[in-house]
Amino acid sequence: MKTVFHVADGAEDVQDAAIRYARGIFEDESVEMDAVAVVANASGIELVRFDSDYAEEIAELSEGAVQFVACKKSMQAAGLTRDDILDVVETAPTSVGELTRRQEDGYHYIKVP
Repeated sequence: MKTVFHVADGAEDVQDAAIRYARGIFEDESVEMDAVAVVANASGIELVRFDSDYAEEIAELSEGAVQFVACKKSMQAAGLTRDDILDVVETAPTSVGELTRRQEDGYHYIKVP
């Protein structure tokens, strides 16, 4: 199975939930995960900034089967450049396009509250 988590809120509890979900899905023995992606946009882009409180967890998860993706449009709107984003994070032109593509590729969509 493949899952994409969508993070569009920069609130600490939402960022914490995104990390918990990305880690926790692999701990659930009832599902066999092939891939997990976390797509960050709007204020959710804060999750993948180089100075994120979750930088270590993101680096660790990225070594496994979790891909983190930042929306370039959201980066631009926030005045961020590639240098402001963690090195392990990929970028996509838009979150809408990335989420659509992932779903077309068989990813199950989950919006992080």
